[in-house]
Amino acid sequence: VSDIDRITTLASALMAEDPEIYSNTYEGILRSVRRSGIVPQDWKPPVARYEYRWATTDGGKQNEQTVYGPFEAQELDQWYKATFFGIAGEKIRLRKVGNEEWEEWDDIFP
Repeated sequence: VSDIDRITTLASALMAEDPEIYSNTYEGILRSVRRSGIVPQDWKPPVARYEYRWATTDGGKQNEQTVYGPFEAQELDQWYKATFFGIAGEKIRLRKVGNEEWEEWDDIFP
């Protein structure tokens, strides 16, 4: 079953149970998904995870060999606020796990 089919099935089940689903809170929707019986009661939605690598700012080649992660956005944000990645995150390149393209901090977290 593809991800799209699974999302469509979940959305249909939620709409049948609650036509006002789009005005619910995140927590309310999560409870509805669990009550629908399509997923286990202890199901947790997937959390986006990211990888990073150090970027060179001197025109040299980026170190594509060492990739760190995966990490959740909250953990990366704490390091960002502590300027571990530079004042504006300029010392690293990021990508969402599963993506191949590396991006700058502001492109991932605007």
